[in-house]
Order: sequence, then structure tokens, then C-alpha cells
Amino acid sequence: MEAIGTLFAKPIDRKIEEIIKVDQADEQTVVSELEEYIVTDSIRDHFRLVYDEIIQVSKSPREGIGVWVSGFFGSGKSSFAKILGYTVAARSVCGRSASEIFKQTVKDARISGLLDVINRTLPTHAVIFDVSMDRGVRTASERITEIMYKALLRELDYAEDFDLAELEITLEGDGRLAEFCARFEDMHGKPWNTRRKLGLAVNEASAVLHALDSTTYPEGDSYAKSVGSGRADISPNKLAETAFELAERRQAGKALIFIIDEVGQYVSRSVEKMLDLQAVLQAFGKEGKNRVQRRKAIAPFWIVVTSQEKLNEIVDALDSKKIELARLQDRFRIPIDLKQADIPEITGKRVLEKNDKGQGLLEALYDANEGRLKTFCTLERTSRDVSINQKDFINLYPYLPYQIDLSIDIVAGLRLKRGAHRHIGGSNRTIIKQAQEMMINPSTMLADSPVGTLVTLDKVYELLYLGNLLPSETTREVDGVPKLLPANEIAFKVAKAIALLESVKDLPRTAHNISVVLHSSVESGSIKKDVEEALKALEQAQVIRDSEEGYKLLTVQEKKWDTTRNGLEPKPADRNRIMREVFREIFTDPRVKSYRFKNLRAFKMSLCVEGETVDTDGQVLLNIFVADDPEDKTSSSEEARGNSVSKQDEIFWVVTFNEEIHQLFHELFRSREMVSTHERLAAQGKLTPEETSCLAEEKVRRDRNQRLLRSKLGEVLQSGSGFFRGVERDGSSLGQALPEVFHKLLDLVIPDLYQKLEMGIRPLKGNESEKFLTAANLNGLSPVFYDGEGGLSLVTKQAGKFVPNLSSDICKEVLAYLVREHKYGNKVTGKMIETLFQGPGYGWDRDVIQLVLAVLLRGGAVEVTHQGRKYRNHNDPACRVPFTKVPAFRAASFAPREPIDLRTLADAARHYEEITGKEVDIEEGAIAVAVKKLASEDRELLLPLLARMKVLELPGLQFMEDHVQAVEGVLEMPPDDCVKTLAGEGTSYKEARTRAARLDEV
Repeated sequence: MEAIGTLFAKPIDRKIEEIIKVDQADEQTVVSELEEYIVTDSIRDHFRLVYDEIIQVSKSPREGIGVWVSGFFGSGKSSFAKILGYTVAARSVCGRSASEIFKQTVKDARISGLLDVINRTLPTHAVIFDVSMDRGVRTASERITEIMYKALLRELDYAEDFDLAELEITLEGDGRLAEFCARFEDMHGKPWNTRRKLGLAVNEASAVLHALDSTTYPEGDSYAKSVGSGRADISPNKLAETAFELAERRQAGKALIFIIDEVGQYVSRSVEKMLDLQAVLQAFGKEGKNRVQRRKAIAPFWIVVTSQEKLNEIVDALDSKKIELARLQDRFRIPIDLKQADIPEITGKRVLEKNDKGQGLLEALYDANEGRLKTFCTLERTSRDVSINQKDFINLYPYLPYQIDLSIDIVAGLRLKRGAHRHIGGSNRTIIKQAQEMMINPSTMLADSPVGTLVTLDKVYELLYLGNLLPSETTREVDGVPKLLPANEIAFKVAKAIALLESVKDLPRTAHNISVVLHSSVESGSIKKDVEEALKALEQAQVIRDSEEGYKLLTVQEKKWDTTRNGLEPKPADRNRIMREVFREIFTDPRVKSYRFKNLRAFKMSLCVEGETVDTDGQVLLNIFVADDPEDKTSSSEEARGNSVSKQDEIFWVVTFNEEIHQLFHELFRSREMVSTHERLAAQGKLTPEETSCLAEEKVRRDRNQRLLRSKLGEVLQSGSGFFRGVERDGSSLGQALPEVFHKLLDLVIPDLYQKLEMGIRPLKGNESEKFLTAANLNGLSPVFYDGEGGLSLVTKQAGKFVPNLSSDICKEVLAYLVREHKYGNKVTGKMIETLFQGPGYGWDRDVIQLVLAVLLRGGAVEVTHQGRKYRNHNDPACRVPFTKVPAFRAASFAPREPIDLRTLADAARHYEEITGKEVDIEEGAIAVAVKKLASEDRELLLPLLARMKVLELPGLQFMEDHVQAVEGVLEMPPDDCVKTLAGEGTSYKEARTRAARLDEV
């Protein structure tokens, strides 16, 4: 079978620079960098933008002359900046112009045209250096101003010592520098350019100056003494001014472009350094604009810097009010951000590009194994692009397409994990070099492997291990695996994969994902089962543990923590307490608890677990019996069946635990105990930082175990069996989800527990009782009062008018209860009525119960006693309080009365109409009120007439006295007696009233 090494278009073992260094001036290396540079679409756009800006700003100068190039380590920002400097300056490398080489590489007419314009009309000299590696940077506290000045002096062949450079600049300005150099060599025997780098340069120069000009320097050490009294310094403004002046002397007719690598890392932790950088940009921008406008320079001087972070990210991290982001962005007018998305394309073209034969082999390989790739090589539970199409598969093989970004994220994460200083430059292996090393390094040597072999994370680990890029704690743990688990090669690989994946966000370290990143061949089957066994072995050996993000390596402190934790064992009481808590949590979930029977009324289940009451807030009692293992299920089911027969108002449910659930009880108990113990220590300030970290992770583990236990208990509940009145119902037949199972169970049970539920369950607003008691007539009430859909038939029509219907089913049900209790001599309160009719058999709402009692009161069938007063007349405002306020209702008592039959009510109403000529509703209260009002009015007329008859001793006095007495008797009668009196004696009352009227006329 063909080897992977035969697939590539270029020799895979050719020299590829691991890291592009801006100050690497070896011409052959630079040519290689220019020729092998991969220009993606986005990078092409970046070059076009910068080249075009350089041209435009030379025509219309501005102060914003900065370019901020950002990108993670290995993104190619140093290459971009270096090539920018070389091409703008058209530097000669190996006898060829860097611009010409780059134009042949990029093959872009727009870029070629822009470069031609720059090289022809804007001759430029490039000052290129790495701020973190520059030999002029002596301390980490040096300002950018000083570093740039040293680099400028070095590039233009001045002394790097500021004092000596100032001397050279002065002598050069006076036209005496050549004379000084010649006299120096005559006096000291060596060239000035060589001796100026040494510590004795000041003293030796001092002697030469005395010889040249004894008037100015009367002594041989005069200059040396003057230097010692005040060393030369440089400011941003002076740097800008000096740069233009020195460039005119040493690079006449040219502009300068500064290419400064790793500036972001250098200034990222110092407000003062960032302010200094801002001042430098401002000074160069202002100086350049002024000189170009005065035609003293051909173009402004550009400053191009690189950084791993974007400009705004560094400013945000510094969090200082001294730094204004908007002003900085105005100085760095061109932000270039090199995207990670370009890296796969660059890697594919620069290292992994295939020849024609390789293309054909890989096309056939992909077509034959496309399904296998998507099944065994696709990561789960991640927002990453994990797609595998034929084009990307061929371009990046033996890497899978998503493995390039994954490798980048691993290296980036490891750098942060190791806590490396961000301003320290690159020992990190780039993905380009990693791809090559994967092929040719003796530890991996994929180039010799058969076609079909894939890159796996254990191989990536080996390369990073060789590059000393892994934390020592990680390598120590992983290196110990073969000793703990000898002859378990897959466990060793799994440990390596976990070690790397811990540095990656948004990729849970599940058994599936670990098996995917260790899948070693396109044509092989799944290794997930082997990985799962390895994970178990590693957990038992205390090498790893499962966490919220997946499996992780244990540190020394975590191992100690786990040893303590594993020594904790729950007692039966602890287990039962946890069990009750979790069951309670499950049944308080609104999805389970919220249930409405036929959308008429909500019901809740109260809960009892193994005989212990857990929740009393419910109308239907659910008893949970637990079988600790499948063998106990039969006996538990028989016990539940027997109890369901003897306790016919309760439901019994049997669940069966398995070993996983028992283990979760142990794990949750251990987590709770560890958290409780160490939270107390934390409150006392007795935890080490390592223990604090372990405590935080334990809280996560506790919450995860709690969720997992709840999930597993939910599953066994769903698959359990229910018993009601001896009948068994299997959970699987009731529904596919836990809420569905118990809601279906309640659908079956509620009609048996609440046989008369539908008689009195209606949706009410709550104010119906008050409206009924205060209504002048019973027309126009809500539909619930009448016959028809949703009605309770609480009123009926009598003689063309609506009257309370005491014969409705619900009124008879409530009245029968009152009559029954009254016969036994029991006082019946509203609370008793509510408890009965809301409980088993009925299940009515309190509003419905109050409404029925209001109908019975207005219909004369009951009387209500509230705060010691008895009420029979619904028109009395005080009688309405028990029907509008819950506490008053529950405290009030209700008793039955003998209701007046409809015939008597009709007779009374007829007599009232005959006497007054007015109509009255055919109901006791209305008639009684009308009669009392009539009697009161008659009394006011009769008393003066009776007094006059007594004085005048008129005949008929005895009749009048009897009639007045009868009227006063009506006023004192209870409502029912008023009605009965009017019905039986209405004709006599009318005649007496007529006779009294005639006497009044005498």
C-alpha cells in the first residue's frame, strides 16, 4: 500500500522555518519566505489596503500613519509585516528585488500595480526589528521611543549609544565626521565604527576631540566629563524630528517604514508604555504631515506593529482612563486582523499540498469511506465546524479538516495554562511546522504510514512533549499511566488526549469525542468501547475524573481530595433523605405538577415516599414504593397492590433501583459532605488556594450528580408500575415522558376519586356570589346561573320571572349535607363545607361552593350566622361578607330552613300587586322587603288617624286599633312569616286598608 509521504507535491522533509522572524536577514531564508508565502483571499485584501493607503497618504498626508497587525501565535502576522517592509522598501535579496519575488508569488495584478507605484515614486527604507528580541532592549522597562531610536541609529549606521550618536550627528552636521574617524583610527589603531561599541569609546572619543579642537576641548577628558554630567535622552517629538533629519542624511530622497514585531506583548501590561507608543505615533504623524505639506519629505514615515491581541483588546485589558481608544485608533488608522480561518488553507498549500496521484488516491479513499468518516470522526456537542467534505479532506489529509483549528486552540490554551508572559516571543510550535513534524519526526513518522492513517491527538501530544510545550504537572501525570496501567496502550493514549483537550473550550471531553480524536484510520471501526473501558480504568487508578466539561486529569491535590472523598459512605438514613429530596424535586417540577382535569380544574399530587410524608400540598396522595433491585420488585408490587385495595383514595407507584442509581446516591452524598465541610473551613479562612479550587469543582460535581440522579429517578419513575384500587397500570402504557405518564394516570383516577366533579366545576371570576345577592332581578347574569353549556341551572323561570332554583342538582347536594348535619345537631361552618366539597367525591372550587350557598340564602333555604348575628334576608348588606371574604366565609355557619313553596310566594306576590298595583319578584326576600316597606308606610298614615279617632271618639275605633296592631306585627315578623301572612291574609289586609282610607276622609 502507498505511504502517506508519496502523496505530497513538494518534498515533505524540506526545510520549513518554524517561526518567521522579522529580523532574520539571511537572504536565502528571506527568498524562501517570499516564494513559499501563501496568500489567501483575506490576506490579499490586507496587502491591497496597506499598499493603497501608503500611496494615498503620500498625496494627501494625515497624522494616522500606524498599522496594527493582530493575530494569534502562528497566524502569520510576523510574515505579513516582514513581507510588507521588504516589498515597500524593494530590498534586494540574492540579487533580486523582494517586490518582484512577491509579485510572482501572489500573482495579483492589483497588488503588482500598487507595488510598482510605490517602488517607483516612493522610494522607502525599512527599519525592521523585533521589540522582544532586539539586542538594543536592555530592560523590560525601556520605552518604545528609546527602542525605536536605537533601531533607527543602528539601521542608519550611527552609534547605538545615545551620547555617541549625538556626537556623530553633530560632527556630521559640521562636516567633520570623516575627519574625526580618520584621526580616531590614527590615534587608536582601529576604526571608530568598531571601537564605538565598546565601553571605552567615550574616553577614546574624548581624546580625539581634544586633538581635533583643543579650544573647545582643552583637556583630553573634557568630552568624557561633559557626557558624565548629563547623558543624552530622547523624547517622542525629538525621535520623529531626528528620524526625518537622519534619513535625509543617510537615505536621501527616501521615506522610512518601521516594522516592529511583538509590540502588543511589550506594551500590553503597562499603561506608561502604551502612552509612550501613542505619543510616538502622534509625533511621527504630525512631523510627517507637516514635512510633506512643506515639500521637505516625499511621504510620511509609516509605523507597522504586530500584536497577538487587537488594539481595543489591549486597551480594555489595561483599563486606564489615561488611554483613549478612539485617539489610538485614529493613530493606527489601518487595523489588520489575521484570521484563524486562513490557517487550514495556508497549511494545506504550504505543507500538505498533494500531487496528482495523491489527489486520486484520496478521492477514492474518501468516496469509499464517507459514511465511516461521518460516523466515527465527527465530534459531538460543539459549535465548531466539524464537517468533513471531500475537498478539505484531500487538502489537509492526514489531518481531518477540523483538526487544524483544534491543534491551534490546543497550543494557544497550553500557553495560557503555562502562564507564559505574553510579551515573551515564540517558542511555540506553529501549525505549519507541526504538520511537517507529524510527517517526519521519528516519534510520529506518519510519512511512512499507509494511506488511510489519520493524525490523532496522542501523536500531537508527542510533538508538543518533544518541544517542551506541556506543563510539567501534566507530563508527570501522563508519564505515570504506563506504570499504573501496564500493557494498557489505549489508556495511555486516552490520557494524552485528555491532557490536550483540557486546554480547548467548547469541546466536552466525552467518551465519544475522545474516541473521535484517537481514531487512527479512515478504514477502521469505532474505538469508543475501548475508550470507555480505558476511562473506567483511569478513573479507578485516580488519574482522571469526570467533570462538568468532561474527563480531566487529576492534580496531586485533587487526588488527595478524592481519597478523602471516597472514604465517605452514606448511612441508610442519609440515602433515604437524599431520595426524598430528589423525588420531591421531581414532583414539584411544574411540568409534572401542573395538571388540569379536562381543562376544568387543576389537581396536585401530594407525595409519600416509603411511608414518609414528603409533600402535603395536593388533592391526590401518591405513595412511592422502592424496590432496591429487580428481585425485590415482585414483593414491592404485591405490597402496593394490597395497600391500594385498603386505601382506595390513594395511588401507589412502584419503582426499581439499579446499581447506577445506588452509586449516584453515594456520589451525591460524598459531594455534599465535602462541600459542607470545606465551606465551613473556607468561612474560617483555613483553605489553601488548591483546596479552594477543589471546592469549586466539587460544587460543580455535586450539582451534576444531583441532576444525573434526578434524571435517573425520573427514568425509573416513568418505567414503574402504578396501583389504584387493586388495578395495575404500567408506566410505559401511560406515556413516553414522565409528565405524560402521571397526567394520564390522573385522567384515569380522578373520575373515580371525584365522581361529582363535573356537577360543580365551572370557571368563575370570583365575584358571582356578591353580584347574585345584590342583583335587583335575576335577568342578565353570567351563563353559569342558567341552563345550557357551562351552566349550573341556579335560577329558573317562574311566572315569567327568574327565581332561585333550589331544585338544581348542585343546590340539592349542598342542602342535603346541611340538612343531614343539622339533624345530627352539628354546627356546619364554611370551612367544613369547603373541606367536604373540595375533597374526594367533589373537587369543587370554593367560589362555586360560595355561589351555591348564596343561591340557597336568596331562595330562603338556608340562614347564615356571621359574628353572632343570624341572617335570612339576602338584602341585608351585612350578610354578604361571608360571600366576599374567605376568612369570613370559613368562620360563618350555615343552617337549613324550611323554604316557602313557589305557590305561596306566587300568592303573596299577587296580593302585593293587588294592594299596591306594583310588581315584585317571586322570592322570599324581595316580597318580605316590599311588604315591610308597605307596612311602614301604612303605619305612618294610621297612627295620626288613630289618635284623632280617640280624641273625637269616632265609631270604628276598635277596628282601627286592631289594624294598626296587625301592621306593626308585620314590621316585626321574620321575612318568611311576612310572605306567608301576605299570601294567606292579603285580601283581608287590602280590605282593612281600604276601610282605613275611608275613615281618614271623614
